[in-house]
Amino acid sequence: MRNITAEQSNEQGPARDSAGRSGLQQELLDEMTAWSPRDRGGAFKTWHRDALSLVHLNVLTTLEAEGPLPMSRLAEAMDVSDASATGIVDRMEKRGLVERRHGTGDRRQVLVHATDAGARVFRDIGAHRRAALSAVLAELTEEELAGLLTGMRAIHAARRRVLARDAEVGTAGGAEVPTG
Repeated sequence: MRNITAEQSNEQGPARDSAGRSGLQQELLDEMTAWSPRDRGGAFKTWHRDALSLVHLNVLTTLEAEGPLPMSRLAEAMDVSDASATGIVDRMEKRGLVERRHGTGDRRQVLVHATDAGARVFRDIGAHRRAALSAVLAELTEEELAGLLTGMRAIHAARRRVLARDAEVGTAGGAEVPTG
Protein backbone atom coordinates (compact mmCIF):
# COMPACT_ATOMS: atom_id res chain seq x y z
CA MET A 1 0.00 0.00 0.00
CA ARG A 2 1.33 3.41 -0.92
CA ASN A 3 1.56 5.86 1.98
CA ILE A 4 1.25 9.48 0.85
CA THR A 5 1.92 12.00 3.57
CA ALA A 6 0.55 15.53 3.48
CA GLU A 7 4.07 16.76 2.68
CA GLN A 8 4.42 14.42 -0.33
CA SER A 9 1.02 15.31 -1.74
CA ASN A 10 1.73 19.05 -1.38
CA GLU A 11 4.99 18.67 -3.30
CA GLN A 12 3.12 17.30 -6.31
CA GLY A 13 0.19 19.69 -5.93
CA PRO A 14 -2.58 20.19 -8.48
CA ALA A 15 -0.09 20.32 -11.35
CA ARG A 16 0.25 16.52 -11.28
CA ASP A 17 0.47 15.27 -14.85
CA SER A 18 -2.14 12.93 -16.30
CA ALA A 19 0.19 9.91 -16.04
CA GLY A 20 0.65 10.64 -12.32
CA ARG A 21 -3.09 11.01 -11.84
CA SER A 22 -3.73 7.83 -13.80
CA GLY A 23 -1.20 5.94 -11.70
CA LEU A 24 -2.71 7.26 -8.50
CA GLN A 25 -6.19 6.26 -9.68
CA GLN A 26 -4.89 2.77 -10.48
CA GLU A 27 -3.34 2.44 -7.01
CA LEU A 28 -6.61 3.56 -5.42
CA LEU A 29 -8.55 1.04 -7.50
CA ASP A 30 -6.14 -1.69 -6.44
CA GLU A 31 -6.57 -0.76 -2.77
CA MET A 32 -10.36 -0.44 -3.00
CA THR A 33 -10.90 -3.72 -4.83
CA ALA A 34 -8.28 -5.90 -3.15
CA TRP A 35 -10.06 -8.92 -1.76
CA SER A 36 -7.87 -11.82 -0.78
CA PRO A 37 -9.16 -15.40 -0.80
CA ARG A 38 -9.15 -15.23 3.00
CA ASP A 39 -11.30 -12.05 2.94
CA ARG A 40 -13.66 -13.58 0.40
CA GLY A 41 -13.86 -16.83 2.38
CA GLY A 42 -14.74 -14.93 5.53
CA ALA A 43 -17.50 -13.05 3.75
CA PHE A 44 -18.89 -16.27 2.27
CA LYS A 45 -18.88 -17.91 5.71
CA THR A 46 -20.84 -14.96 7.06
CA TRP A 47 -23.29 -15.12 4.17
CA HIS A 48 -23.64 -18.90 4.47
CA ARG A 49 -24.31 -18.75 8.18
CA ASP A 50 -27.52 -20.72 8.70
CA ALA A 51 -26.85 -22.34 5.28
CA LEU A 52 -28.07 -19.34 3.29
CA SER A 53 -27.02 -19.83 -0.33
CA LEU A 54 -25.87 -17.14 -2.73
CA VAL A 55 -28.98 -17.90 -4.80
CA HIS A 56 -31.15 -17.10 -1.79
CA LEU A 57 -29.21 -13.87 -1.24
CA ASN A 58 -29.81 -13.01 -4.90
CA VAL A 59 -33.57 -13.54 -4.50
CA LEU A 60 -33.68 -11.43 -1.33
CA THR A 61 -31.60 -8.69 -2.96
CA THR A 62 -33.92 -8.63 -5.98
CA LEU A 63 -37.02 -8.44 -3.78
CA GLU A 64 -35.43 -5.71 -1.66
CA ALA A 65 -34.60 -3.66 -4.78
CA GLU A 66 -37.76 -4.33 -6.81
CA GLY A 67 -40.37 -5.08 -4.17
CA PRO A 68 -42.76 -8.03 -4.41
CA LEU A 69 -42.60 -9.77 -7.80
CA PRO A 70 -44.60 -12.36 -9.71
CA MET A 71 -42.70 -15.64 -10.11
CA SER A 72 -42.08 -15.04 -13.83
CA ARG A 73 -40.43 -11.66 -13.20
CA LEU A 74 -38.36 -13.08 -10.36
CA ALA A 75 -37.21 -15.94 -12.62
CA GLU A 76 -36.29 -13.41 -15.31
CA ALA A 77 -34.36 -11.26 -12.84
CA MET A 78 -32.42 -14.32 -11.66
CA ASP A 79 -31.94 -15.62 -15.21
CA VAL A 80 -33.45 -19.01 -14.43
CA SER A 81 -36.49 -20.90 -15.67
CA ASP A 82 -39.87 -20.44 -14.00
CA ALA A 83 -39.61 -24.02 -12.72
CA SER A 84 -36.20 -23.34 -11.14
CA ALA A 85 -37.47 -20.14 -9.55
CA THR A 86 -40.45 -22.02 -8.16
CA GLY A 87 -38.15 -24.59 -6.55
CA ILE A 88 -35.94 -21.87 -5.09
CA VAL A 89 -38.93 -19.98 -3.71
CA ASP A 90 -40.39 -23.22 -2.30
CA ARG A 91 -37.18 -23.85 -0.32
CA MET A 92 -37.00 -20.25 0.83
CA GLU A 93 -40.64 -20.30 1.88
CA LYS A 94 -40.03 -23.41 4.01
CA ARG A 95 -37.24 -21.50 5.76
CA GLY A 96 -39.51 -18.49 6.34
CA LEU A 97 -37.48 -16.11 4.15
CA VAL A 98 -40.21 -15.38 1.58
CA GLU A 99 -43.92 -15.89 1.19
CA ARG A 100 -46.35 -15.97 -1.69
CA ARG A 101 -49.36 -13.64 -1.55
CA HIS A 102 -52.18 -13.05 -3.98
CA GLY A 103 -52.16 -9.69 -5.72
CA THR A 104 -54.66 -7.12 -4.46
CA GLY A 105 -55.87 -6.08 -7.92
CA ASP A 106 -55.86 -9.54 -9.51
CA ARG A 107 -56.28 -12.47 -7.12
CA ARG A 108 -54.95 -14.80 -9.84
CA GLN A 109 -51.57 -13.12 -9.65
CA VAL A 110 -49.24 -14.48 -6.96
CA LEU A 111 -46.44 -12.23 -5.76
CA VAL A 112 -43.30 -13.30 -3.91
CA HIS A 113 -42.62 -11.12 -0.86
CA ALA A 114 -39.65 -11.11 1.51
CA THR A 115 -40.72 -11.87 5.08
CA ASP A 116 -39.41 -10.10 8.16
CA ALA A 117 -36.89 -12.95 8.53
CA GLY A 118 -35.79 -12.44 4.92
CA ALA A 119 -35.30 -8.71 5.47
CA ARG A 120 -33.41 -9.41 8.69
CA VAL A 121 -30.73 -11.29 6.70
CA PHE A 122 -29.31 -8.04 5.31
CA ARG A 123 -29.64 -6.22 8.62
CA ASP A 124 -27.61 -9.03 10.24
CA ILE A 125 -24.98 -8.97 7.48
CA GLY A 126 -24.82 -5.17 7.76
CA ALA A 127 -24.37 -5.32 11.54
CA HIS A 128 -21.60 -7.91 11.18
CA ARG A 129 -19.90 -5.82 8.49
CA ARG A 130 -20.19 -2.66 10.58
CA ALA A 131 -18.64 -4.39 13.60
CA ALA A 132 -15.74 -5.70 11.49
CA LEU A 133 -15.15 -2.27 9.95
CA SER A 134 -15.27 -0.66 13.41
CA ALA A 135 -12.43 -2.91 14.54
CA VAL A 136 -10.38 -1.86 11.50
CA LEU A 137 -11.16 1.84 11.95
CA ALA A 138 -10.11 1.63 15.61
CA GLU A 139 -6.57 0.97 14.34
CA LEU A 140 -6.39 4.32 12.50
CA THR A 141 -5.17 7.59 13.94
CA GLU A 142 -7.53 10.54 14.19
CA GLU A 143 -5.73 12.15 11.24
CA GLU A 144 -6.11 8.99 9.15
CA LEU A 145 -9.81 8.77 10.07
CA ALA A 146 -10.38 12.39 9.04
CA GLY A 147 -8.58 11.82 5.72
CA LEU A 148 -10.55 8.66 5.05
CA LEU A 149 -13.83 10.43 5.84
CA THR A 150 -12.95 13.24 3.43
CA GLY A 151 -12.07 10.69 0.76
CA MET A 152 -15.23 8.64 1.28
CA ARG A 153 -17.39 11.76 1.07
CA ALA A 154 -15.62 12.69 -2.18
CA ILE A 155 -16.24 9.19 -3.58
CA HIS A 156 -19.94 9.34 -2.68
CA ALA A 157 -20.30 12.79 -4.26
CA ALA A 158 -18.51 11.64 -7.42
CA ARG A 159 -20.72 8.54 -7.57
CA ARG A 160 -23.85 10.70 -7.38
CA ARG A 161 -22.50 12.88 -10.23
CA VAL A 162 -21.72 9.82 -12.40
CA LEU A 163 -25.16 8.31 -11.77
CA ALA A 164 -26.90 11.63 -12.48
CA ARG A 165 -24.93 12.04 -15.69
CA ASP A 166 -25.75 8.45 -16.73
CA ALA A 167 -29.43 9.05 -15.99
CA GLU A 168 -29.38 12.15 -18.19
CA VAL A 169 -28.03 10.22 -21.17
CA GLY A 170 -30.21 7.18 -20.51
CA THR A 171 -27.53 4.77 -19.32
CA ALA A 172 -28.57 4.55 -15.71
CA GLY A 173 -26.86 1.63 -14.07
CA GLY A 174 -24.22 1.52 -16.78
CA ALA A 175 -21.53 2.87 -14.48
CA GLU A 176 -21.98 0.92 -11.31
CA VAL A 177 -19.79 2.37 -8.61
CA PRO A 178 -19.69 0.28 -5.46
CA THR A 179 -18.76 2.23 -2.38
CA GLY A 180 -18.25 -0.38 0.25
